Amino acid sequence: MRNIGEDIWVHEDVMSMAGTPLRLRMTIVRLSDGRLWLHSPTALSSELKKEVEAQGQVAFIVGASNGHNSWLQQWQDAFPEAGLYVSGGIPKKLGLSQYHLLDQAFDNIWRDDLEREYMPGVSFFNESVFFHKKTKSLIVTDFIQNHSDETPPGLAGVITKCIFRPLGFKGKCVAPPLKMGFTIKNKTDFASFVTRVKNWNFDRIVVTHGDIIEADAGQVFAGLCERFYQ
Repeated sequence: MRNIGEDIWVHEDVMSMAGTPLRLRMTIVRLSDGRLWLHSPTALSSELKKEVEAQGQVAFIVGASNGHNSWLQQWQDAFPEAGLYVSGGIPKKLGLSQYHLLDQAFDNIWRDDLEREYMPGVSFFNESVFFHKKTKSLIVTDFIQNHSDETPPGLAGVITKCIFRPLGFKGKCVAPPLKMGFTIKNKTDFASFVTRVKNWNFDRIVVTHGDIIEADAGQVFAGLCERFYQ
């Protein structure tokens, strides 16, 4: 775990996507009541569990985008008293029976510490994004990414250069599926969502994939999302 501000930490990991390395990041926030909020959990280990427990009681485990379900069950098994909060596509994938749905109607129970916005009309993700008020950090799962990695060697490098980078997985980017118009069902609602997020006036973007965006985060976000404004 690495501390990046008051009451906020990250843990970096790597997984394989079609044979190529994909960097992942879990974000841990200690809420004002002392309990912990875990966003996009990475693979659980005994060492990581101890590090997390040293910061407080794990109370909330958050899977805020449909593709991020791989280790949720591990963390809930390890912390059975924690509530599980997930996007719309995850319950069916995991066969969940007890969970809280992060849909458009969700009442933000973390509002003292975190603002929350739901990405409307994009069932591919059903993503929620968050703003940690204390550190002015925008926390996203797939929405914004920052792939600054060098091309890996061997077959993974070929796949990266010939498939993933042409699809848009390179540098600072919005999730490539969002560049395909058919994935956004209501462009007016989506533009309003982007505007509300932009107005949070954040100083950094804590991405789940790639490097945290620290410099000119608001301008970076506005430039990447310019295509969505109406």
